[in-house]
Amino acid sequence: MSRRELLQLAHTYKPDKHRIAGWFISEKLDGTRCFWDSGLSRGVPTDQVPWASITDPKTGRPKVKVKPLATGLWSRYGNPIMAPDWFLNLLPCCPLDGELWAGRGNFQLCRSICAGDAPDPRFDRIQYAVYSSPALPYVFADGEIKNANMHRQIKSAEVETWIDRRRAELADFASVDTPATFDGELAFLCENIPSQDDRVFLHRQVQLPQNETEARNKAKSFLDKVLDQGGEGVVLRDPQASWFPKRHRGLLKYKPFDDSEATVIGFVAGKEGKQGNVLGKIGALRVRWRAIEFEIGSGMTMAERELLDDRAFDYAAAHPGEVLPDWCDGKHLKQRQTITFKFRELSDDGVPKEARFWRRREGVE
Repeated sequence: MSRRELLQLAHTYKPDKHRIAGWFISEKLDGTRCFWDSGLSRGVPTDQVPWASITDPKTGRPKVKVKPLATGLWSRYGNPIMAPDWFLNLLPCCPLDGELWAGRGNFQLCRSICAGDAPDPRFDRIQYAVYSSPALPYVFADGEIKNANMHRQIKSAEVETWIDRRRAELADFASVDTPATFDGELAFLCENIPSQDDRVFLHRQVQLPQNETEARNKAKSFLDKVLDQGGEGVVLRDPQASWFPKRHRGLLKYKPFDDSEATVIGFVAGKEGKQGNVLGKIGALRVRWRAIEFEIGSGMTMAERELLDDRAFDYAAAHPGEVLPDWCDGKHLKQRQTITFKFRELSDDGVPKEARFWRRREGVE
């Protein structure tokens, strides 16, 4: 069975490789990726939904903890997002792909609101920026999802049978079939999300010129404007591409820095230096990324560099620049924790250059 993801993912835009004339460009939002299944799974026990993540990918055994009821909103790793009923009632009876968002610079706030086991009273701070309406046969095409956060086989025939049964159970459910290409999806979404209110809205898309040079120049100026406003980058979409649940060349991310996730495996003691005194604190994170181990020393605040207790502080102060023993843990950054880091490019050996700590990864999307 071929490998796939639950949702469509982007490749990185490379000007010397990709042609983007006539493509659509939009701001890359820094929130929680979210798929709405038309409401088909709303109120159904999670373990009865044929695409839900109910198996621990590390052990292969059933998860110890699964949110009991689905809401129809799903994270990119197959977990229900516990939105309140008033929010769910705003969503149309068609599949939606987009981003739950709390505004620029509020990634951690958005994550904390959306990751709970029950609807968070702060959900009124969340918006759903919709940028696609993928056809269900594409969403649930045959394949195996196998990554660090989700492991499940998707069998299209099984999902189709389940969906047909749910539609029959929901007598007043009027599902809408969606088009196959992105430009068709945009026209469809303009009709099906007409209000453009501050809760659920069609994310703004701008079409680039048909001339390649002009398209690249406009994409660069669009990116610069987003960065000036505090955004992190942009996304480019091929108008003729079909949505498909894997990393797709019709979807490209364009940012000054790339980002990825790594696991903290230890710490290096800080020392006095030109960049500030971090003696007795974390000088660098030791991380593992794609079987590669390296250190990340920049990007952390002084608070994030704090060690867990006085014993760890004293040891670090007495051993500046040395790798700390396993019993020295951080107060805010922990061993075995997943973090997100930014980097410019990869070296010839595949090691990220100019790696900077960005943020902790709280929970699983």
